[in-house]
Amino acid sequence: MPVAYSYVRFSSLEQRKGDSLRRQMTASAQYAAQHGLTLDETLHVHDLGVSAFHGSNYEHGALGQFIAAIDNGTVSPDSFLLVESLDRLSRLPVTEALVIFQEIINRGITIVTLTDSAIYSKERLKNDWLPLLTALVSMSRAHEESAMKSIRSKASWDAKKDRAKQHKEVLSKRCPWWLKVSADRSHYEIIEEKAAIVRQMFQLSRDGMGGWSIVRQFNEQGIPTIHRAKYWQSSSVNFTLKNIAAIGVLQLDQDHNGQTTTNTFIEDFYPPIIEKSLFYEVQALRKERDRDQGSVSAGRKGRYLNIFQGIVKCGYCGTGMHVRNRSTTRPGNLYCGKSLEGAGCIGTSYNIGDLESEFMEFTRELDALRVLGDETSKNAITAKRSELVACEGILEDAEKRFSNLMIAMETGGDIKMLVTRTRTLEGQMNDLKKQRLELQSELQSLMNTAQDEQHSYEALGKLIEQLQTMDAEPDERTQFRVRMQSEVQKVVRRLLLFSGGPCKPPSQEEIERLTVALRSDGHDDDAIRAYFDTEIKPDRTQRYFTAFMRNGIARTVKNGRVLETPPHA
Repeated sequence: MPVAYSYVRFSSLEQRKGDSLRRQMTASAQYAAQHGLTLDETLHVHDLGVSAFHGSNYEHGALGQFIAAIDNGTVSPDSFLLVESLDRLSRLPVTEALVIFQEIINRGITIVTLTDSAIYSKERLKNDWLPLLTALVSMSRAHEESAMKSIRSKASWDAKKDRAKQHKEVLSKRCPWWLKVSADRSHYEIIEEKAAIVRQMFQLSRDGMGGWSIVRQFNEQGIPTIHRAKYWQSSSVNFTLKNIAAIGVLQLDQDHNGQTTTNTFIEDFYPPIIEKSLFYEVQALRKERDRDQGSVSAGRKGRYLNIFQGIVKCGYCGTGMHVRNRSTTRPGNLYCGKSLEGAGCIGTSYNIGDLESEFMEFTRELDALRVLGDETSKNAITAKRSELVACEGILEDAEKRFSNLMIAMETGGDIKMLVTRTRTLEGQMNDLKKQRLELQSELQSLMNTAQDEQHSYEALGKLIEQLQTMDAEPDERTQFRVRMQSEVQKVVRRLLLFSGGPCKPPSQEEIERLTVALRSDGHDDDAIRAYFDTEIKPDRTQRYFTAFMRNGIARTVKNGRVLETPPHA
């Protein structure tokens, strides 16, 4: 008995809740039984929730896989393909739909449309091409119907977006997970228990936690997840932390990955659940942490967290410093990465515990008023505020011109020209709104640095005192150190460590030049090594570091005291 395959397709997964799947399957089974065909149930030829308007079922779906199965011998060329109607195969333009139709029948497959029991095969169409005319009409009608639905759907969605822009109307039931649409569909309401989770998320991020650390804490504490997921994922946390809807802004026209495609922002659309200052501070801190070697994390469970992670460099060569000999209770030592690789530089270590103590002493001794009053910081804030004012002025002017264009369209005129100018101006306004958001974030970051620097110094002092006296579990101590790490990175851009004091290791070129000179003077290899050991001898007792603050100030510190004349000056 010939084998028949039932091809089932519908465009929306919502249709699965209806009768479409059962209807198509039942019709195939009845036809096969009535015509002596064996209905194959091993090859799954279903495209459920897959559109045929753009050819997705052919390019990526089961229909394309069915054609491939014919080519590799899984499906016999004398088989039947049962479909409800030809529009299940394709809704592409006629010329493209015909190509798919021919690809199937030219491989020896007979297509049967169940609604009218029409039979299409290569052999039949050779002798009677009239059924092909019927197929072409069906293909044309299917494409025109889908094209019209697409146009109407787009027009409807565009109208909804226009009403959202002008009147802040609810777009759809889909909204941020901490909100819901009111019963009368007139506005969005806050789900307080979920909003509290978002607020906690932002607070932890401001305190220095990275996405993975927040996920781990939420999972350990059993915080309810989004959409009934079993566990929290870092992707959910990171997406929420950058979702501008938290401060009430709707970001329209995003693709499936959440990337903005047209930069359309509607402010005051949602009810905000956090302050704008907190949102912008978190964005600035996350961007800074990413730039300074990834997000701050709590480190491996049970390990002593290095609060200077990502900002410590070797003062002699600029290479990053690496931690060695660290355990649960022992902070470990920082070594120049170049020296660990045996590529030269000073191999003397800097104990992290000592560095912490010296840094804390430095913050207590620092002339905070002199640092906070530095003109560099003030000038940066003034310049950024001027940029923001200028941007807001240009945006305000653009919005007035846009309003005038809308009035002109209502009162009559050259509609085509007015629409073109309106679209151009709308694009400019969206770009300006995006620029304004970025400038607000940058200004907030600068102001936080200037206003909160003294607070960070005081907070660091209190945290280190608490750590030294508290009797707590390792996890709790780690959370304290995460907060310390955050405070340090708020005020310090980079720490250069001179672990061997003011000695200066020669470059490879200098070593080679001196070696040649010493040999020419008659010194042997032992004497040359002794020379370098004597002339370049690091002294751990003379170690110091240079702190480069985020407001532009740099200070050299030895034993917690600021040096007026840096050794390396």
